[in-house]
Amino acid sequence: MRIIWALALAACGGTSGEPIEGDIAMSYGGDTFTFTVGAVVEDENTPGQMLVQLGTDELDCDSNLDNLFSFNNPEGTFLFFSVPAEPGTYADGFLSAMRSSNNSTHVNSSSGSVTITTVDGRVTGTVDEFSTTDDEVGEITAGGSFDVLKCF
Repeated sequence: MRIIWALALAACGGTSGEPIEGDIAMSYGGDTFTFTVGAVVEDENTPGQMLVQLGTDELDCDSNLDNLFSFNNPEGTFLFFSVPAEPGTYADGFLSAMRSSNNSTHVNSSSGSVTITTVDGRVTGTVDEFSTTDDEVGEITAGGSFDVLKCF
């Protein structure tokens, strides 16, 4: 039965990963993506902080997008950021947009504003402001609400 379900997802262009709720989306050089998967993990680089990861495919509790030197990055379009593991507004957050395909990863980072509403079994909040420009891609923006599984 699992094989049939996997084949059905592949045939329909389904995604894999931990599903999220909310309306968070990214405009990446004129293409718009609504994020459908994500996971919040402990930030391995900053104790006490969490890494919120949102994307179009292949994100789960084993994902760590902040490891940019990984040869195992998922393919898709992503937004990730590290914030304290508690509710609050983080007006000077550091957010990264990532596009990965065919063993090529492109990352753009900029300051932005994030509000974390709850940190429990799930993390909810909004990306209030994120915008940057890439010479090759053009304008990259993101915003909206999210409700993501907390994996720690």
